[in-house]
Amino acid sequence: MTSKEKIIHTVLFELRRAQIEPWTPPPSGEVKELRLPPGLPLSDGRQMSATSELLDAVYDYSNMILDNNPDLKSRFKKRDLYQLAARSFGEVLQSIDLDQTNIELCDTVKKNVDAKLQEMIGRHRQAVQLALGCHLLDGGAAYPIAIGPVVFETREQWRSRMELEDKLTAITARRLKATWDGQTLRKRKTINEALDERAMIDTIGECPIVCTVSTDGLSSKMINEKGLLAARLAMTAISLVWTNPSLALSWMNLRYDGQAFRRDYILFRDGGYAGRASSISQMPSGRWTDDETISYLKSYQRLFDQVGEALNYYVQPATSAVRPTTMNALFLSLWWFYESCREPSDQMATTKFAASMDALTGGYKAKGIIKFIEARLGVAADNKIMKDGRTVRKVVTDIYDSKRSRMIHGSSDSFAHDWSDVRSAAEAVGRHCLIAAIDWLANNPRSDDIEALSSK
Repeated sequence: MTSKEKIIHTVLFELRRAQIEPWTPPPSGEVKELRLPPGLPLSDGRQMSATSELLDAVYDYSNMILDNNPDLKSRFKKRDLYQLAARSFGEVLQSIDLDQTNIELCDTVKKNVDAKLQEMIGRHRQAVQLALGCHLLDGGAAYPIAIGPVVFETREQWRSRMELEDKLTAITARRLKATWDGQTLRKRKTINEALDERAMIDTIGECPIVCTVSTDGLSSKMINEKGLLAARLAMTAISLVWTNPSLALSWMNLRYDGQAFRRDYILFRDGGYAGRASSISQMPSGRWTDDETISYLKSYQRLFDQVGEALNYYVQPATSAVRPTTMNALFLSLWWFYESCREPSDQMATTKFAASMDALTGGYKAKGIIKFIEARLGVAADNKIMKDGRTVRKVVTDIYDSKRSRMIHGSSDSFAHDWSDVRSAAEAVGRHCLIAAIDWLANNPRSDDIEALSSK
């Protein structure tokens, strides 16, 4: 018997057991917990009696489907696929005749479960747009900004486009505009329409900008996880226009990630109160821009297009990948760079900036980063790269070996020191490496050779 057949036999055995053995919850510990009997979901909202072992078998079945279909791994989380499998088993098992033997039922159950599961998986092969309110750049002159599947628009641009694409009714579009203009509106008569409208207002809130991520073929949990990361990485790409991306990113925030709030603490020393300190969690508005900044943004569009290609593979996995190796490297480098910029700890940020540079070299560590800098930035290893006279070799070795590697492997003797200067150097060098890599990808649109990225 195949492994699938073994699982089906277990399911049938446990289904019979669930029909004749009354469920008793396991004994509670010191803390009382609400225990509910296990069940398989049915299409009408009810549940079929099951056992924990039956549900475990269904979970094994869904994992087997996932392992045998690599394309599903980039589209579904394990929990998402398990829920579809549980529904498939529930709908199939409710109509079988348990007077038949397992041998008689096995092939039919397997065939029908697979067909039902494939039908449910197929329903997720559709394009879905994730919309989020955000702060990015002040003013409306820079918009729209497109980075592959991610588009940043003013609220009015988004509202008009959504109405034009028939994703908003004329009434909803009109009421959204009136709400954003400060008008007080009457309640809508239809409850569903009122709930949909409220969801849009709550999502965008006071944010002047809407970020839209176009996904395709993803489960609901994957849309949330991948869509949010794609939006954050698109913001990171925009922050590269500034010489200090982490500062620029402090002005660029998704409403989903929380609104700005005050952070306070007070100090005491011998003798009593010594003072207080305050800060805010993020800047309360978008990054200030002028005509010169907008000009810079437009000149970076060819670089944004490369980032957009990498993001597209991520949120639309069915897209045919022309250069998966280099795009994966770019995606991972940008991801580490984003994490670095948001990281409050100088030590952790330095470690992450090192990982961002390492991703562009195929994982050849400090030696690979030095080679990359020589090839893409045109600065020899022993040439000065910092105003204080530090060479490329000195800077990279300090960032990667002395700081990153020893920090990760638990052998750092400077973790309690001030790493702010090292962090600043890591961010500056990391930014130049990312821009140089993206520029090379723009000039070599068909190359998928990660080693060529570090070759002169």
